[in-house]
Amino acid sequence: MRIVRFFALLLVLTLIARGTAGATMASVTVQKPTSGSVTKSVRATAAVSFAGGTPFTAPAGLLVMAVPVQIGQNVKAGDTLAVFDAAEVDRAVDAKRAALVQAQTQAAQQAEGESADSFAAEQAQQQLERAYDDTRKTYADGEESVARSKQKRDAAADALERARNTDYASEEEKQAAVEAAANTLEAAEDALYSAEKAAEAANDAAIAAAQNAEDNRDAALHALEKEEESTAKQNALDRASAAVTAADAETLWAELDALLNVQSAGGVLTAPAEGTLTEMRLEVGETSPAVGGLLAENADFTAEIPLTEAQAKLVTVGTVLHVSQSKADGDAAVQSLSAPDADGAVTAKCTLPQGAWCVGAANVTAATQGEKQACILPAAAVHQDNTGYFVLAVEQKNTILGLQNVVVSLPVTVLDTGDTTVAVSGTADASTQVIVGSTRAIRAGNRVKLHEAA
Repeated sequence: MRIVRFFALLLVLTLIARGTAGATMASVTVQKPTSGSVTKSVRATAAVSFAGGTPFTAPAGLLVMAVPVQIGQNVKAGDTLAVFDAAEVDRAVDAKRAALVQAQTQAAQQAEGESADSFAAEQAQQQLERAYDDTRKTYADGEESVARSKQKRDAAADALERARNTDYASEEEKQAAVEAAANTLEAAEDALYSAEKAAEAANDAAIAAAQNAEDNRDAALHALEKEEESTAKQNALDRASAAVTAADAETLWAELDALLNVQSAGGVLTAPAEGTLTEMRLEVGETSPAVGGLLAENADFTAEIPLTEAQAKLVTVGTVLHVSQSKADGDAAVQSLSAPDADGAVTAKCTLPQGAWCVGAANVTAATQGEKQACILPAAAVHQDNTGYFVLAVEQKNTILGLQNVVVSLPVTVLDTGDTTVAVSGTADASTQVIVGSTRAIRAGNRVKLHEAA
């Protein structure tokens, strides 16, 4: 009877203990690991802009007074793109026209070339010819003078001979006549000698003068030849410069034509064709550049997305990004990635689909999948302490109170981390009941109530 009472009391105490324990136990939600891949999200801000377009030119260096159009605006041919200072346009037209005339004149002069100055050589040739004439005249004059002296000498010799052969009244008279004739002959011979010497000296002087004139002529011809060579080289350079100057003149003409168009429109730059203004480089208060901007017949929008080093590891060429603005959204594949900067950041570029996009900022998101893993768990199920990563799981064990759900700690290694899931390896497997939620704090060894996850 006592034994029956003891077991009855023990039963009552067990029921009380179970009820008390059940009332204080944490209720946990468990989930078995699954195979798959973790999902990682990329969130960034993109800069949306236009892509493409044909450059339209503007007269450079003019003060921009007004720009009545905006990037992204559709314009028609003849619409006003910019307004310049009309007085400045007039001054620019005058200056450009003067520069054009100067360039054209210079090109003509350079193309014409120069010729060597032959005056010195021609003058030297004339002097040489006069020297030749003087030499011939000097020779002829000397010959004539010598011939006259010879005639006188011969006449004196004949007179001496006659005096010797003539009979005179006396010997003294004959002697006197012979002496006089001899003296005359001697004087004639001296005169002949002098005439020959004078002719020889005159000839030598004339020949020397002619030789000097010939040397001067040869020097002048040599100088002329060198000058002609130098002139030919300079003319070749000038002709090449003429081509460059002529090209400059054509550029000046085109610039003048653009200025004249603006001038005739009262200082207004108009659209050359219909299209979308994808870029505008003209700014009010600034001087105009040679290229005013870009005008596209069919404009595309592009997005540039700066990515951090961590984000750059998740995005490759071909990754699909979702881009959204207030009035447009759509998917676009990454077309290019810039080289990493010093911090590892890169810039991704893509062309946006058709839509009501506008230039400015846009939100970008992308979901990427990691490698397939055998054990995927919710991120909340993986814990970390000073010993490493672990998960808490439920195992059934026999206790003094009977079969109980007991918490156990299982060490794991984190292979990959996503937005809400984690890939792990270790003691947990596909049959492990991993705790993914609990109504209160728990630790290994605690008994818990089991609540299957929906």
